[in-house]
Amino acid sequence: MFSKFRKYSIISMAVFIMAFSAAAFADTSTEAVSDDKKEEVREVARVEVTGSRLAEDIKEVPAPAYVITKEEIEMSGARSTQEVLDRVPGVNGLRNSSASVLDKSVVVRGLTSEVLLLVDGIPFMTSSYGSGVMGSPFDLRTVPLESIERIEVVKGASSAVYGSNAAGGVINIITQKGMEESGGTLLIEGGSHGWFRGSVRGTAVLSDDVRITVGYTKTVENSEINIRKRPYSNDGTYDKATDYRGNDFVFGIEKGKWAFSGAWGDFDSEWNYENYDSYSSTIFIENNTQKNKYQRFNLSYKDEESSGRIYYNKNDRDYSYVSDPAGMSFGNYGYEDSSWGLVFNRKQEIFGLTGVWGFEWRRESSKYTGDSNWGTDEAYDLTRDGISPYLEVSVPVGEMGLDIGLRYEHWNVDEGEDVNELIPRLSLNWESPSGKIWYLTAGRFFSMPSFYQIWNPIRSMGTANPDLKPEKGWTYDIGVKDEKAVNPWSLGIFYMDMEDKINYEYDPATWAGQYVNLDQFRAWGIEAEMKFNFHENWSYTQGISWTDADEKSEGSDKWTRSGLPRLDLSGSLNYAKGPWAAELNAHYYGDRSIDSSLFKDDNIFLMNASVSWKEVDHKLVLSCTNIFDSEFVLDSQGYINPERKFILSWQYEF
Repeated sequence: MFSKFRKYSIISMAVFIMAFSAAAFADTSTEAVSDDKKEEVREVARVEVTGSRLAEDIKEVPAPAYVITKEEIEMSGARSTQEVLDRVPGVNGLRNSSASVLDKSVVVRGLTSEVLLLVDGIPFMTSSYGSGVMGSPFDLRTVPLESIERIEVVKGASSAVYGSNAAGGVINIITQKGMEESGGTLLIEGGSHGWFRGSVRGTAVLSDDVRITVGYTKTVENSEINIRKRPYSNDGTYDKATDYRGNDFVFGIEKGKWAFSGAWGDFDSEWNYENYDSYSSTIFIENNTQKNKYQRFNLSYKDEESSGRIYYNKNDRDYSYVSDPAGMSFGNYGYEDSSWGLVFNRKQEIFGLTGVWGFEWRRESSKYTGDSNWGTDEAYDLTRDGISPYLEVSVPVGEMGLDIGLRYEHWNVDEGEDVNELIPRLSLNWESPSGKIWYLTAGRFFSMPSFYQIWNPIRSMGTANPDLKPEKGWTYDIGVKDEKAVNPWSLGIFYMDMEDKINYEYDPATWAGQYVNLDQFRAWGIEAEMKFNFHENWSYTQGISWTDADEKSEGSDKWTRSGLPRLDLSGSLNYAKGPWAAELNAHYYGDRSIDSSLFKDDNIFLMNASVSWKEVDHKLVLSCTNIFDSEFVLDSQGYINPERKFILSWQYEF
């Protein structure tokens, strides 16, 4: 069965490549096409919308949807994509406090590993993560800010559109494409804590429909930064990040309906970390290093009816640690995750209804190697293949529309249980004469277990579980939004119910355990945002999110509350006149609960400010984050929020 499935996958890929080749031949063989026709070809390319293949604009998606533009990113003073996403109501991106340490992830509706990251519509995920807050399947440092055109966030179940992991929501990072005319940008940025970022990017327009783009970014953060209050010493000292260095490269070619893009890079981190040996009752300090490499390559074709992609992604992570005093504990371990994929999508009438159909083939591979003085790590090299046909149609119901999405996923998994999932999503929506969009959506979701969770390679920590099942459940959203109003606004209520939630269960005496389908998870909440354009030069945006998330173990009647803040309030006051622009941004996290006797449940209040000046080809931005230099412990492990920092950025367009 497995070999037959792979055979069909290869045949499907061959057919797709031949279709690509035929389209390319037809495109390049018409050299006599007029300039007007070439412009028309570029204009009819169909735009893909995050969260729906039927909508023509993200404002039409029947779900809470947010867009962060390039200009907003530049004004934010953020050092990472994680910090930018923290501006979205109900998206928590404060967990790590420097560029130097740990994977950059976010929490959406109380979930981490069940949030899907897309880069230009393509899943960019690893398959070697754990669970809980440390269980992120992506690292946002792999997408440098200089490469981003905009970020789209759509909350709610999107598995019927994208498959696994899209339970809490979808983050789609749209990268910059080539400029319309030959030219480029130069960025130099410096700031507190040894922060430096330099970037150069340029486009060469070779003909009416051929553009080549190249770019490079260098990032450095080389001073000591407090990242965590040490929980075991309890003496007011901190774990510290000591060094971070990153390099990011981009390359792209666009020709008519075709595009090839590549992005690759590396980033190295160093930090120290307090740990506790339960066997010897000894507190010791680990000195850690992390070396990351990533690659993304994508060949795409798009016209007004059809689109297709072939892509390849790779993430390598190598860690090493040694304790102080030296010799107590040491180790090296590495992860290598890669994925191949093929997507075909066609928009057409289906039985007289507006519809979209297509399929996706994806192969995920994961390797783990480990070596420590414990001598109990077991390497693995595993693969899984998935094929997913899908269909979306819009059915008129009086003055309303009923959008129906249906996706079937089949996965063959090495050393694990094969998966078959049928994933529906129904959305009833109505646009009032005044332009308000009302929606009621119910969607099923599922999230595949990672290879790390299945194999659990650190044998001193436990054993493998080849019977681990995907997490699955339903999300319900009801809401209304008016994006066309003078003061745009949105309001929604959601409820989520998950079964077979994956968690790590262990014996506190031996630390040995296993990843199991142990828990149930539920969450409900309210999300809203409103922008007040009260003057031609002034505007104010207010965001609010309240999320109540709980989980319980099998056989227990007790629901345990999530330690994340329930209340998330964000406000942004903006000014723009002539070459000047300014922003004052405040964020409040309230109703917290930290399960620790060492740290208090203080609520979090942070304020940021920025001012920019642009004249012709030059732009200056001065920003300050955490103006009052407030410190808050974020969780029971002692991680704190980012320290105050000043950043001055200069950008030149040529």
